[in-house]
Amino acid sequence: MILIPKKGCNEIKYDSDLAKKLEHVIIINDVDSSNVGDLFSIWNQKCKVTICNDITDYYDFIKKEKKLTPNTNIMIIGTKNTSYETILEYKNLTSFYLFYTNEVKKIEKEMSKWNKTFINKKDNILVKDAMTKFVFMNSNGKYLRALLIALGYFIATKKDDNSYLPLAAAYETFQTSILVHDDIIDNAELRRGKKTIHQKYLEKFDKYDLLDDNFKNRKINTANSIGICVGDIGFYIANNMIVESYMNNPNLGKVLKAYNDIVINTGKGELIDVVLPFNEQYYSKNKCLEKDIMEIYNLKTSWYTIVGPTSLGLLLGGSSDRVVESIIKALTPLGTAFQIKDDILGIYGNIKSLGKSNTSDITEFKQTILYSYVVNETEYKEELRKYYGKNNLTEKDFNRVRDIFDKSGAKKYAIDKMNDLFIESKKLVIKNRNIPTYYKEVLLGFITYLEIRDN
Repeated sequence: MILIPKKGCNEIKYDSDLAKKLEHVIIINDVDSSNVGDLFSIWNQKCKVTICNDITDYYDFIKKEKKLTPNTNIMIIGTKNTSYETILEYKNLTSFYLFYTNEVKKIEKEMSKWNKTFINKKDNILVKDAMTKFVFMNSNGKYLRALLIALGYFIATKKDDNSYLPLAAAYETFQTSILVHDDIIDNAELRRGKKTIHQKYLEKFDKYDLLDDNFKNRKINTANSIGICVGDIGFYIANNMIVESYMNNPNLGKVLKAYNDIVINTGKGELIDVVLPFNEQYYSKNKCLEKDIMEIYNLKTSWYTIVGPTSLGLLLGGSSDRVVESIIKALTPLGTAFQIKDDILGIYGNIKSLGKSNTSDITEFKQTILYSYVVNETEYKEELRKYYGKNNLTEKDFNRVRDIFDKSGAKKYAIDKMNDLFIESKKLVIKNRNIPTYYKEVLLGFITYLEIRDN
């Protein structure tokens, strides 16, 4: 149970009987308030009290509390200047986190079950080797997309059962498959903190005997080709998982159609994402426009990461087209905000948290909202292009690119646009009457999580 005041910090008076029932009291400390010490002294008599200075601080707290469950009694209060809306945001984040930790255990178990079926003992040893690498990559993810399938399903059915799990596992398998292709396109060495599949083969081939001068090119081409084959196999494994699991479900047709549309949209977004930087770098008449970048964000990220999986859950649960469309409208800005956050983290994030290189966007001449702003709105265009697309980027070069994004106003522009989109999505979710109250809290908490995430 999560207890919060109805209006402000003075709404809940100290009650010794209430205190006995509480396992945690959270005090949100507004820096302009003076009564945090008083609140701590009052509630610390019989409760475990934690003071949090901001919501990131609070999220770190709940992640460390291993025994936190939906049955844990928590009270969240604020100091004098803490708004009710702020306290509500903490409550929603808690609801999301507890929902996530509960469902992800089921999803992990389901993923493990399906992964064991991907390696056929009758297959050629080369196929078994490749699929073993795929299974390793298809394990231990964050499972946020699977979680959104769960959330969509629960919104539609208003019940918590496990019927969504095969669809969630199939979608995560699709995600791994398309990331294998994406890693080849981006020449990426790391994904989820693991070596990418084509990179593993490159390292394996380095142990081979060199027979001719073409070995280097053949090695790269073969590693990439294997990765493409593995990704292709993964796509159809995911498709089979859906058909096999929902053969008798009346909603299978709608689910498969939506799933295929997501795959197609993601492919279209990837295509634009590949061609746009090439044209920008080598075709003088090309101009990097923000509208093109936003189209990539919508196709490749919003549909693939946010809108698509939620829609699949809704459709599996039998939601009408009208309801699905209303929720798509509410979540589309969130998908774009998610990608802008990714772009910012790609430049300013910690490589250990990201699980991949934070110079890749620069070396790959990635068209992002940061790049678009600089080349279209500022005098730093030519200087930025000295570094963009440059291989073997030095730390000094990388820091200069960061400096350009800072001084040009690109970083601020991206952050402001991202925050506006987060706010827009929250407002649309709050207004949406098709989302039950509890799941609305979870969804709002999910948005807050995306706002504060660092990887």
